[in-house]
Amino acid sequence: MVIKIKGDKAPIGSLTPRILLMSNHHQNGFTLLEVIITIFIVAIGLVGILSLVNISLKGPALSRDRLIASGLAQEGIEIVRDIRKSNIEWGDWEWYGSIATSTSQSYRVQYNSTSLTTPYSGAYLKTNANGLYQYDSGTDTLFKRKVTLTKVSYKEVKVVVEVKWQTKGNSHELIAEDRLWNWK
Repeated sequence: MVIKIKGDKAPIGSLTPRILLMSNHHQNGFTLLEVIITIFIVAIGLVGILSLVNISLKGPALSRDRLIASGLAQEGIEIVRDIRKSNIEWGDWEWYGSIATSTSQSYRVQYNSTSLTTPYSGAYLKTNANGLYQYDSGTDTLFKRKVTLTKVSYKEVKVVVEVKWQTKGNSHELIAEDRLWNWK
């Protein structure tokens, strides 16, 4: 290959480095398209990283709420069990004697309940100064607890406790079930 410089014919090997540097001068830097593609790739990576951070921050809060909900469900079952135990005989239990078989009724109960007289109203549980969950007074919480009793037979009562809460637009529910028997 021959390149013509000022009328002389010279092989490529005889060109000075200065001429070679000048011929590559237009290739320095990035084109606009390369910059846009690079920004797009970096943005996709950052969105992925931020999504992972967001998910990892939600995990502990949801675990905490599930733990509280499971404790509230267990407490609801234990309250009904204690109310039942306070009546010496199965037939003396006010609730049991007042409804027909296969009938369900829903109640709200709290740690100091002595009877099932308050029907479920959808009210939020509150925490008092001691951190105990109740309906009487205190600070509202995220949680609602419904205790449903179903008279299955003359010797069996099904207790279902539903704890519901909502965080950041997502509804959550935890259900616990137990059976009480007339074993005496």
